[in-house]
Amino acid sequence: MRIYRRFLRAKKGMSTVFGGLFFVILILMGFNLMLWSFIQYDAYNTTLRSMNQNDQLAISENLVPTNPGAQNFSSVGFNIPVNNLGGTTVSVARIYITNISPTGSTNCTSSPCIIDPSSPVNCTGNGICFFTNGNIAAGEINHLIHVTMPTSVPGQTVNDGSGYKVILSSTRGRLFSFFYPWPVTTTTGGNPGGNFVTNIGPLSIYFDYKSFNFTQGAQTTSQSAFCIPSSTNIVFWLRIANSATDSSVTIRDTTIMQLQAYGVNGFGQFVTIYVVNQTTVNPGGVPGIIPYNNAQPSILPAATANGPASFTLLKFGSTTVDGTAAPSFTRDNNWIMFIGFYYTYRGLTQGETIPFLDMKTTSGYPGSC
Repeated sequence: MRIYRRFLRAKKGMSTVFGGLFFVILILMGFNLMLWSFIQYDAYNTTLRSMNQNDQLAISENLVPTNPGAQNFSSVGFNIPVNNLGGTTVSVARIYITNISPTGSTNCTSSPCIIDPSSPVNCTGNGICFFTNGNIAAGEINHLIHVTMPTSVPGQTVNDGSGYKVILSSTRGRLFSFFYPWPVTTTTGGNPGGNFVTNIGPLSIYFDYKSFNFTQGAQTTSQSAFCIPSSTNIVFWLRIANSATDSSVTIRDTTIMQLQAYGVNGFGQFVTIYVVNQTTVNPGGVPGIIPYNNAQPSILPAATANGPASFTLLKFGSTTVDGTAAPSFTRDNNWIMFIGFYYTYRGLTQGETIPFLDMKTTSGYPGSC
């Protein structure tokens, strides 16, 4: 009996030990699960931060090709001048060249010529192409990307008389493009005009003091619109051109300017102005505002291989689509302007917005400009 009682006491002790071990195992499993969750959450946050940082770096890229687009042509290639106006170094990963006006050659027409860095690539089927100097530091001006595209075989360069679209692709997936030949600088009355130009899609929009104008009252001669009188009906005149060589561009009636006053709220904060008929001259003369009509639209002719065939003066002078109510500005202020172009190109309608333009309104015009 004494041995049996000792066995029972030993059995209870083993149960206590095993129960304690099981409890410790449960605690360790819970701790490991919590630790694993923390590690996974930390890895997720690290990946998220890295992706956000990459997105911010990509957004900060601002590579601007400069006039004439391509230069220093030789028998072995040419240079592409660019400015890095962004906040980070831009590395060009690939260059695409497309012949959009095959008047000089059929090179790069069926598909874009693809040019990679360093390692030579047979980009045209009959010549070795590559580019160097593709890393552009932040703030660098007039950086030259050298493209090797030998001219030993006819039709192996972009200055052969055809019109080309050149796209620079960065390692972060951003695309920066220009056309060669570069859109020509237009002139008015023998004086240079169109010195400041924004290119977006097939459109070239000029913003120099001769190309962004307005009329008031019964004026027949426009004047610079960077400063205009407040509380006065006006019509804006804007010079644009079509840089695409493969199709004309038809402006649609929902093309619009939207202006927002700086630092204000409430009434008069926004002014919207729609496109009107090109024959409109002023808001106060006869016949005044002539409404836009999609049946008789403004059509921008296709460009030639040497640039836009001509420029077009778009008029903006209605507060409603296809309307005749001239706009005015009730505040003396500076305004930020967005222009939404809605148009038909190659049979398809599409839209793009041009930011940013600063304009001033003042009741003391022109003395307080």
